[in-house]
Amino acid sequence: MSNFESKIDAEDSVATLQRPDKALMWTRGLEKSYRKGSLAVPVLNGVDLEIEAGSFTAIIGQSGSGKSTLLHLLATLDAPCAGEVHFNNRRIDNLPAKQREKLRNEQFGLIFQFYHLLPELSTLENVLVPKMVQDGFFSYLKNKSNYLKRATELLEMVGMGHRTTHKPAELSGGEMQRTAIARALISDPSILLADEPTGNLDEENGDEVMETLDRLRQKENLTVVMVTHDNALAQRADAVIRLISGKVA
Repeated sequence: MSNFESKIDAEDSVATLQRPDKALMWTRGLEKSYRKGSLAVPVLNGVDLEIEAGSFTAIIGQSGSGKSTLLHLLATLDAPCAGEVHFNNRRIDNLPAKQREKLRNEQFGLIFQFYHLLPELSTLENVLVPKMVQDGFFSYLKNKSNYLKRATELLEMVGMGHRTTHKPAELSGGEMQRTAIARALISDPSILLADEPTGNLDEENGDEVMETLDRLRQKENLTVVMVTHDNALAQRADAVIRLISGKVA
């Protein structure tokens, strides 16, 4: 990509690049390897990509192609060995840990193949968990009524308004994933990062989750990035990024 300029943010000394047209998130030269004993196993080999604001982008590839690793780098859950990740015209892969955590809490919604719901909490309480963690006890109590209203609204949006008091053990796989989607949206993120969100679901429940994601993208003005191995699901996206041996095909 041409016409890139390096800048220095005077406030936090984080280098940034000029944003590609319409891109909310983008990467340049991403590389990632893991150690296996004395051997370095390359997973990503110079990945350049751009995620347009408001788009639904699917990242596809065979097992071991590096798609989940790429999503974790985008989410700042892991750091690249080389290259850069930028979000909203700011480099984010090299931010201090507390700033990366703040970014994930406020700007990113994360959905995984496994739902990670807390078994002792109700559906509604599970959706509220990020706010409990983010705010701290007293601030959460102060704003609890607003959060309850928003959580209830989100559960209605994902078709779970009738299951607010049920615990995870009483829910189907599709219901648990839709609850996880509502939880991911409770902080009103700019971008939703989903790693195989239908991987544990049958076809019917998987279709329902995909319809939910697409409907929410439009209603909530979200940018969605989804990792999947399923070509049929990927075709529902606006853009498809195919990884082969750690590179964008």
